[in-house]
Amino acid sequence: MLGNEDYTEGCKSVGVWPAELDPGRMTPLKFWEFDHFFTCPVIGMCLTFSEQKQLLKKVNVSLKKKSAFDIHEMLVASSKTENRLSRRVDALLDRKFGREAASLRELGQYEFMAHWRSCCDAGDCAGALWAAGTRPDLPEECRREIFGAVHMAMHMSAKQKGKLKQRLTRQEETIGELRRDLGEAVRARREQQKENDRLARMNDELQAALAAAENARDKVAGELAGLKGRQQMAERERENRRLTAELDAMSGKIREGQRQRASLEEQNNRLSTELDRQKEANARLNAEAQRIIRDAFAVNRCDPSCPSFDLCQKRVLIVGGITRMESLYRQFIEGSGGVFEYHDGYMKKGVKQLENRLRRADVVLCPVSCNSHAACSLVKNLGKKHNKPVHMLANSSLTTVSQAICAS
Repeated sequence: MLGNEDYTEGCKSVGVWPAELDPGRMTPLKFWEFDHFFTCPVIGMCLTFSEQKQLLKKVNVSLKKKSAFDIHEMLVASSKTENRLSRRVDALLDRKFGREAASLRELGQYEFMAHWRSCCDAGDCAGALWAAGTRPDLPEECRREIFGAVHMAMHMSAKQKGKLKQRLTRQEETIGELRRDLGEAVRARREQQKENDRLARMNDELQAALAAAENARDKVAGELAGLKGRQQMAERERENRRLTAELDAMSGKIREGQRQRASLEEQNNRLSTELDRQKEANARLNAEAQRIIRDAFAVNRCDPSCPSFDLCQKRVLIVGGITRMESLYRQFIEGSGGVFEYHDGYMKKGVKQLENRLRRADVVLCPVSCNSHAACSLVKNLGKKHNKPVHMLANSSLTTVSQAICAS
């Protein structure tokens, strides 16, 4: 940051004093009249990605197969001359920030720099950056301070990044444990439901058998009343006792089945409650993991506003790994300013495709725990053949991948 004395010396270097300037009579610079080191930060910080694409569409530029860097590069390149695209960029930024920039241009240079520092501290400096670019009176020291503040805002300390990675690793482990617990609870609930259904069917069968036995008993009782001979009466009585014993046994089975069913229903309800709690915990932890990923990307992002953006676009190829984690690999690498490529590690009809991807990669990562010995050997040989750095990883976790990328 410039102090008052530095600022005064900067004004002296251009032959003016702050009090001698009349900002109200200054003509704002157009986008194509900016200092070259302002154009990249202005495009990156003052325009959203959707606005950048819309500007190119309006001048009939096809966006097919254009990366975010390609779009950013075309907009920055347009600032070299006055043309259809640079005029549209200037008009859009003037609509967005013109009123704010006009009021800031009325400030003296000292007051303007004080306002700029305040905006940087608050994390909202897009309008002030546009105002700085359009001011023709800012000395070189002031412009250098503004550019330096924008540049350094995109960096973070290694300690903070390490803490975020550790938190992310712990969250991933916890989520994995909860997912396993959830799967076991679901399986247990399904087994209990099957047993509950079996007992319900058994209960229905026993109820039907009981009804049939009662009908048979009633029939025997009716026949007993009409029997005249003692022998026939004795036989009917024995049959009645046998049926009564069967009926009592069936009644006991029904009561036991009802007790088992009640116990299983109680257990099923308890498992349902536990399953709901685990689902809620899993959802919370998933949300926390996503928030940590976003925080990690936000504090370690090299985006299009960086003057060295083209140096940060490393192409990272991951061979093998856990396929369902491909989206997490992509989030981490692209969120860190890299270009992500993936090969599943299967060699059948895929050797040529693997070689093509490895040849254009800057860094190659190959987890040995998720690839065959033949695949690992092929990756090593291709790396030597094309002189590419190959990192053989012990496992495919996001933490191991991020450590390998940082080390490269």
